[in-house]
Amino acid sequence: MQKIDLAYIIDDDDIIIHLTEHIIKKANFSERTETFTDCAQAIKRLKRAIINDEKLPEVILFDINMPGMDGWEFVDEYLKLPLKKEIPLFVFTSSIRPEDHQKSYAFRAIKGFIQKPLTKTKILKILRTIT
Repeated sequence: MQKIDLAYIIDDDDIIIHLTEHIIKKANFSERTETFTDCAQAIKRLKRAIINDEKLPEVILFDINMPGMDGWEFVDEYLKLPLKKEIPLFVFTSSIRPEDHQKSYAFRAIKGFIQKPLTKTKILKILRTIT
């Protein structure tokens, strides 16, 4: 399995972040992860990385049900960033609402809708999508 260098995880639940990092590490999915408990933090980090010409993530997993800026607002802000190359986004949620799944198709940057929890099978699906 091909390994990516950097993945961002955006979720307001520390337990989900911990479990997701554990699965990512165990599956040898990425060399590094950066985690954010709020979408606005992730946007600020992306902007800083762009300005400082730092390594950008190769994939972003984000929850849609977040306090403050929700996942849909995150995508709106992400699409405004002056990126040289699009970063694949994956909705990573416990939502079972069909309208959330359907809404994800409205954004060209969203490459998949992943139900929590993350598993090795789901990681393989992500890798097949982005490589």
